[in-house]
Amino acid sequence: MKPTILLSLLFCAVAQAQMPPALVNAERAKILEGVKSVPKSGAPGPIGIWGQIAFPILSAPDKDGVEIAVAAAAGFQKGRFILFGHNSYLNGGEGGDHAKLMENCVKWVGNKEKPRVGLKGVNAVNFYKQRGFNAESFTTVDKKSLGDYDVVIINIQGVTSAEEGAAIADYIQGGGGFIGGMTGWAFGQTSGGKDLALSHGVNQALMPAGIAITDMSAFDQLRTFEARSELSPFMNASDAISAIKKQREGGPALTAEQMKQGMNAIQIAMAAQPPDRSNLKNAVAAALGNAGSDAPVPTKQAPLTDTQHAAARLRLGMETRMLRLAGAEGIKAHPAHVEFPGDAPKDAPRTTGEVKVTPSIPGWTSTGLYAAAGEIIIVTLPEKYADKGYAVRIGCHSDTLYHLDKWQRAPDITRSDTLAAGTTKTASAFGGLIYIEVPGRAKDDEPFTVTIQNAIPAPLFVLGQDDDAKWKEIRMRPAPWAELACDKMIVSCPTEVARTVNNPTELMEFWKKVVEAQDDITNQTAERKRPERIVADVQISAGYMHSGYPIMIPTSAGPEMVTLNKIKFPGWGFYHEIGHNHQRGDFTFDGTGEVTNNVIGMYCYYEVLMKDWLIGHGAISEESRKEHIQKIKKASNKWQVWKSEPFTALTTYIQLMQEFGWESWRKYLYSFADPSFGPAPKGDDERRDQFLVRYSKITNKNLGPFFDAWGIPVSSSAKAEVSKLDAWMPKGM
Repeated sequence: MKPTILLSLLFCAVAQAQMPPALVNAERAKILEGVKSVPKSGAPGPIGIWGQIAFPILSAPDKDGVEIAVAAAAGFQKGRFILFGHNSYLNGGEGGDHAKLMENCVKWVGNKEKPRVGLKGVNAVNFYKQRGFNAESFTTVDKKSLGDYDVVIINIQGVTSAEEGAAIADYIQGGGGFIGGMTGWAFGQTSGGKDLALSHGVNQALMPAGIAITDMSAFDQLRTFEARSELSPFMNASDAISAIKKQREGGPALTAEQMKQGMNAIQIAMAAQPPDRSNLKNAVAAALGNAGSDAPVPTKQAPLTDTQHAAARLRLGMETRMLRLAGAEGIKAHPAHVEFPGDAPKDAPRTTGEVKVTPSIPGWTSTGLYAAAGEIIIVTLPEKYADKGYAVRIGCHSDTLYHLDKWQRAPDITRSDTLAAGTTKTASAFGGLIYIEVPGRAKDDEPFTVTIQNAIPAPLFVLGQDDDAKWKEIRMRPAPWAELACDKMIVSCPTEVARTVNNPTELMEFWKKVVEAQDDITNQTAERKRPERIVADVQISAGYMHSGYPIMIPTSAGPEMVTLNKIKFPGWGFYHEIGHNHQRGDFTFDGTGEVTNNVIGMYCYYEVLMKDWLIGHGAISEESRKEHIQKIKKASNKWQVWKSEPFTALTTYIQLMQEFGWESWRKYLYSFADPSFGPAPKGDDERRDQFLVRYSKITNKNLGPFFDAWGIPVSSSAKAEVSKLDAWMPKGM
């Protein structure tokens, strides 16, 4: 790769104009020379891009076709740098053309063929030496250390101080080359609850160049990034802002695709901005003019869509981004809060509550208190626990909706603030239930008490502490949202729904049994550190329901969640999502992401309901299963059909349970903790092989012909390992 004189001149001289698309494509082509595809590494997040000399390198479309960048490049005075949305990209060893990409990146940022390379937090010195570079590791990020190299490659997950950021920025501006990577969405976890936009010194120091790591996640279903030298210029927020402004002033009209791409780029770039950085915010406001300033509040009946309400969505999105990071004193109630999560009664008393926090239980500690929209609450904890990663959260509706093509509520309505001092003031423009967030690595053994002032009492039933008679009083507390809890499950729903519950003890005992059953069958009883959570929301980020912490469901399913007979049957969706939270990679391979969770979920019908475990869904009825079998028999590519149709694949597992019982499934899942079965599988090929080998040994049957009948590919060595066992095939196959 030859040094780029033209780009070097541009980096020194360009002040206000964006880089011409042809030049961007030419520079990107140099970085991607010899690169066709790069595997997705880990769970990366998107890079925000808005600089005048900044462009995406590697991207992929989301399900709506909007391109999102996982890597971007920028010029910064005399130097250049590249950011990746996951630190594992820095090691070059993920396969495909990853190694070639990193070789090109080093040459590009170094602006020479053989730059001297220093690495920090990246275990890849030998890799870069093998690519022909004089590489070594270093430990200290300061002017002297950086000055020893033409290019530095740093895992910036833990390089966060303002001093380190300033040193790196000075190094680049003086002509150095820098490649950095981190997992932005995980920064809150790795930093003890700090906010990426406020607290990451390197990210902030590089913002003047116009690219930054964000705390968003993306690329969930992606396996490989395809290299393309031509990408939409509207992936750069500044290009998009300029085009929107020109359109408003009578210039060229944007297509629906261009508008969607541009809006997405602006939202991602906004996600990286701290409140005191106003350049991008002001540019967006100028581009919009008065458009969207009197926008309607999004509702379920009248959502804001990306085609009809683009300006209003952009303005509302910008407001919610800024509100999430704004100081408590400057927060007022947002008009959208009245629609969702709802307005607290005007006459509701404000109270001071004390909450016991147990450090050994990570996640959200419910308080039974609610913050009214726009009102400051004051949180006090013992000084010894301050700045240890504990946080106060307002709101349980943690799904963000920026990526969706319609909004039925504001796209981001919760807030979390680190408890950095003994006393913390905070507020939410939307209001919500109050929680104390306990970090996963809390080392404090003794429970402690947190005091919360100016909050509204909210209904909270706790199994073992409250009884049904007491619940009749608790459920009349005035906050608009309520919770029912046990040590294995906490459900959050509108108070009006919670007030219909007359048997909370029986209800939560049932939920407890459901989670315990799934813990038991998957060998995760000892693993459990916190309750599962289910939250009802008017709109969630993906699907009808989705797994995670919390599991999210639509408000329409809220009554079902707290009605015992409806949970028991059909109950499928709840067991399905809890099953997702129990899935592990050892027993889940390509094609079974929506299958093994259902196997785990079906166990609830057997163990908890003690009913026919095949009654939960019409797609697993006897007639449906026969249809799945016939489809496989007729398929020319059985494996493709099997892995693309979850209920067809589920029929395979059902046949195993019918013949060998649930104990065989238990033994299979427990086998991954049994050294006698050998090491855990690595990759999907080994997972399928071990599925065959382990299950065959557990059942004392050769399941190779059975796997062949379903089209599940396994290696000849795996088949040979079980070939001496008696073959088994169910009737009908």
